Amino acid sequence: MKKAIIVLTIALSAGAVALTAGPATMLTVVFGTPAITCPGDATIEYTVTSTSAQEAGVVETLSGPVTRSASYTIKSGNVANGWTVAGRTKTFDGVFHATNLTDGDYTLQVCVTEAGSNGNPAKTVCESQAFTVNCAELVINPCANEAPFGEVVGNTHISHTSSVQIQFAGDFGDYASIEITGDNNFYAATTVNRNGDSCNYHVNWKFTNESGADLYGTPQPGVYSAKVTGNGKTLQFAIVLH
Repeated sequence: MKKAIIVLTIALSAGAVALTAGPATMLTVVFGTPAITCPGDATIEYTVTSTSAQEAGVVETLSGPVTRSASYTIKSGNVANGWTVAGRTKTFDGVFHATNLTDGDYTLQVCVTEAGSNGNPAKTVCESQAFTVNCAELVINPCANEAPFGEVVGNTHISHTSSVQIQFAGDFGDYASIEITGDNNFYAATTVNRNGDSCNYHVNWKFTNESGADLYGTPQPGVYSAKVTGNGKTLQFAIVLH
């Protein structure tokens, strides 16, 4: 009887080892800014990041006035048409390209699937990127297809003489309104002119009440929300002050 118990215990221990799962795979898809050219060409770059170098299946699905679908495989390992390996992080740069798209609103969905390993199940991640083709309006509005984008450049360190340089782009018309909100009921707003014939806008947020800047106020470090509106379009992005 004692011998039987010992044999049973060994069998259970071996089974427990075999079922131990390894670290779960982290899988993400991040899009770049869509590039639209007329008469209806769209190019969208994206980066797939994984902690596994296994083969992965990719499905691109375009929905809108024109629908298209395509698929391909990211090869396993650090090989041609495979992952770029940097330690535990593996990346792959993909490009979606479509031609002869009619005017309208579109959404590109990219889904990536990797098989499971080390006791972990298969993993799938899907992300979407919206864009607009408006070539008819482009004749009178050069910013009709400009993808909205906003960022902070320059000095983000608070002092009584510092300022944050905020720039954004998009189809917001000759004038765009920007509002900044944050903790402790912080609020600042102003109107920004478009830079010449470009689709770009620039505004300074100066941490003082002195004249010579477009936005004023001395906030605390933290994450703030910038909201841009104009020409019926809206853009929101974060500003981090250290």
